[in-house]
Amino acid sequence: MSRKVGTPKRLILTALAAAAGILAAATGPANAIPGYADFTPGKQDYRYDGDHGTFTGSAVYASQQPEGGNRLIWSLQLSPDVQGLIVGNTMACGAYVEGKSGYSDNHSAIPADYRWHSMVPNLQLDKQYKLVMSCAFTAQNGYTTAPGHADFQMVFTLKSA
Repeated sequence: MSRKVGTPKRLILTALAAAAGILAAATGPANAIPGYADFTPGKQDYRYDGDHGTFTGSAVYASQQPEGGNRLIWSLQLSPDVQGLIVGNTMACGAYVEGKSGYSDNHSAIPADYRWHSMVPNLQLDKQYKLVMSCAFTAQNGYTTAPGHADFQMVFTLKSA
């Protein structure tokens, strides 16, 4: 079961902002809680489709599948518009989780259209975490080339009930 819960707390694309005036940030409805998901055994999926990309998260509870403990399986794919800004079609991406030591996922050169995915294992129930992801690349807007990046943060909790 996938549903749009709200916009990510922060999905920001900054590429050539000074030279071209491009600075885009995803924002949602005033009543939405951006970038935040409370997963429960009955609500295990989160999806965000925005101008800059698509994020998905699925909670797996140890009571359902013991190996790996409670975990979050996530993915992020940049939109075709963002992919089109990336020079050389490669980017470097890294992720970590605040509140969870020992987890990181880093790639030094992945294709711009790659569906980046990972799993955060052994999460505690009823504890809030923040997944922080960032991709860096060289961007071109038709006028100039400069460093660019896409950042995303997702605050989440695997609730026990």
